[in-house]
Amino acid sequence: MDDNKRPYNKLSYVPFFKIKITDDFWATRQKINREVSIPRQLEQLEEDHHITNFRVAAGVKNGTHLGEFYFDSDLYKWLEAAFYILHMHKDNNLEKKVNEIVDLIVKAQLKDGYVNTFYSPRFIEKRFTNFPFMHELYCAGHLIQAAIAQYKANGSKELLKVAEKFANFIAKVFQNKKNKEVPGHEEIEMALIELFRITKKRDYLILSRKLINNRGHISGLTAYVIRKYLNFNQTLKVAKKVNDIFKKKKPNLNYSKRGEEYEVTDFYSDLTLNEKIKFILSILNGKCFQLNIPVREIVDPEGHAVRAMYLFCGVADLYSELGDQSLLNVLQRIWLKIVKGKMYISGGIGSIKGIEGFQKDFKLRNEKSYSETCAAIGFLMWSWRLLQITGHCKYADLIERLLYNAMLVGYSIDGRKYFYSNPLVSYGQEERKEWFLCACCPPNVARIIASLGNYIYSMSEKGIWIHQYIGNESQVTLHNNTIKIELKSNFPWNGMVKIKLGLDKNRNFSIFLRVPQWCINTTLTVNGKKYYGPLTPGKYVEIIRNWIDKDLIELNFEMVPRLLESDPRIKSNRGKGVLSYGPLIYCLEQKDNKNFDILNMKIPRDQDFEISHEPNLLDGITIIKGHISDEEKFIAIPYYAWNNRGSTKMQVWNKVI
Repeated sequence: MDDNKRPYNKLSYVPFFKIKITDDFWATRQKINREVSIPRQLEQLEEDHHITNFRVAAGVKNGTHLGEFYFDSDLYKWLEAAFYILHMHKDNNLEKKVNEIVDLIVKAQLKDGYVNTFYSPRFIEKRFTNFPFMHELYCAGHLIQAAIAQYKANGSKELLKVAEKFANFIAKVFQNKKNKEVPGHEEIEMALIELFRITKKRDYLILSRKLINNRGHISGLTAYVIRKYLNFNQTLKVAKKVNDIFKKKKPNLNYSKRGEEYEVTDFYSDLTLNEKIKFILSILNGKCFQLNIPVREIVDPEGHAVRAMYLFCGVADLYSELGDQSLLNVLQRIWLKIVKGKMYISGGIGSIKGIEGFQKDFKLRNEKSYSETCAAIGFLMWSWRLLQITGHCKYADLIERLLYNAMLVGYSIDGRKYFYSNPLVSYGQEERKEWFLCACCPPNVARIIASLGNYIYSMSEKGIWIHQYIGNESQVTLHNNTIKIELKSNFPWNGMVKIKLGLDKNRNFSIFLRVPQWCINTTLTVNGKKYYGPLTPGKYVEIIRNWIDKDLIELNFEMVPRLLESDPRIKSNRGKGVLSYGPLIYCLEQKDNKNFDILNMKIPRDQDFEISHEPNLLDGITIIKGHISDEEKFIAIPYYAWNNRGSTKMQVWNKVI
């Protein structure tokens, strides 16, 4: 078994660097990510002062920190994505850029190990005085993950040494047993466990466990939060004052206007009164930060969706190392609760803008769908961990839904623009943006696409598990034997899949093939001979045999356009349906349906929908055609592809008759 096998996991994933993505759909997106998105994101990070903040902190440039208090994290995520790319592709220019940035981070680290450009150049005495609102540990977590990505990519420990030194400093801060503080934005919990796995230093695992176990144990929580909120506002005021004084002394220095804006203030000024009230209450009761209840006692997921997902990733990793069944029980309970009552059809989560998070079960109004792109990524990362722990097919099914819908909709087809939040209905005001001052989503998407291979295969003692039918060439190891796999697929446009094995000699083992939950008719052959066993949707089928070189598995997952009607408990969707095809959710855009108002039309249930692949439309998509009357027909496109031709009306859930 390989090094990715954790003591309490059923499966161990095959890392992306052992897999070459070859299918047209995802290989194209990886190429765009590599050649367009990553270079353009670097330009934006430069323009917004993210990199210059490190030049200032490193003492190589005279200046001051500009931008938000979490800016460091966006650069770290970009670095992580860049290292994933460099792991698979030679790029001298990109390598030069990342080496320059790593050098700045090394120089910006203080002697005691602390690294944070918001604090160190201006008021180091304020560091670690506000864990709930400031993002020092969140940034530290992303630093650790970037460092691990560099180490795995080229064996360099340059950034890893910085990460370890910082983690050691953080551990000293928390070594007092009376310290019940926890970060308001989770992330470091999973990063510390990843650092433990690389270094074998158990202190990092113990610190992660403490941060997870500390939750829900802050006495006088409301008073505590109020004090920290006042401290937060005061810190921002002091930061602005320091910057203003510096700029008066150095009026000729070049400052980015965007780097001076405070998007946090702008975001909350746009909230409705009701959203502001919910935001204030979620802050005061600690729910926004998941501070209000111990992890093992969580029944209903609450608060900020991205923070919750990152917390649950850390908890899953902790279970994988320690086997605490109470942790797995709560994770499985919460996951099911979200999927059954708090998740949109796309896989998106977060139905209230004010807290960027959860509401009551089935309160899923389409126009209120916040569904942050980062939340979809966090949900994917958590589901992937639960898949490795349990081997349950439902987690792989959700990963597929998230990849093709809730995550991918946040990324434009040309790789240049993004959505931060993702509504399921639009009146034509939304538009994709090249960047955000709060730029968490773009580099987050970049790192997932660059490491997409992680989600395709796993290994167990019994054999090979195939989770996602993404075309690839790979090489896996089972019981010290190398097996080559060539998987050909045209997902998501048709369900034909071919899997060819390459073995040096005959081997007896199992191959576990996921039968997608959406597929009601599957056929399977091995070397042309039909398999007559059960092929149950939402389950893995195990094929155990003595495999020989060039054995061929052929699958046909029948894809038909379907009209899915909503759960009646979702009040706003009663009497409505959504079109789907294979793993894809579809929507109507006004651009394709100019003869009627898509927001007011009705789709008859009793009709046979047609599909047509249009290679010249939106970089090649399969559309669904149907009629709303004898005279009027409609066209639906994949949800991920909407708003790639400019702003227009859009709707996912349509009235049905």
